[in-house]
Amino acid sequence: MEDPTVHVVTTLSTRPHAPEAFAGAMRELVQAGRELPGNRRFEAYQGTTDPREFVVIEVWDSEEAADAHLSADHTEQAFVAIGPLLEQPSAIVRHVRIA
Repeated sequence: MEDPTVHVVTTLSTRPHAPEAFAGAMRELVQAGRELPGNRRFEAYQGTTDPREFVVIEVWDSEEAADAHLSADHTEQAFVAIGPLLEQPSAIVRHVRIA
């Protein structure tokens, strides 16, 4: 039987002035995401050599749970808040376990 768990890895790069504001917005998004049904893991990391680089790792019970997070009000509000802080569009990639 296939594992329906979805692993999402997002990489983001902020504008030079924005890492601190971005980190604050991400803390709020992560906390709200952790409370959603189907969330198993939701963590954000900041680069140690370049503080403008961030990685978000999420684990969801299913594609539907991951989709629900993306369409949630708090996610849409976070995207509006962080959009101007980004140097370039984020790269959101969904993965399934293969081994």
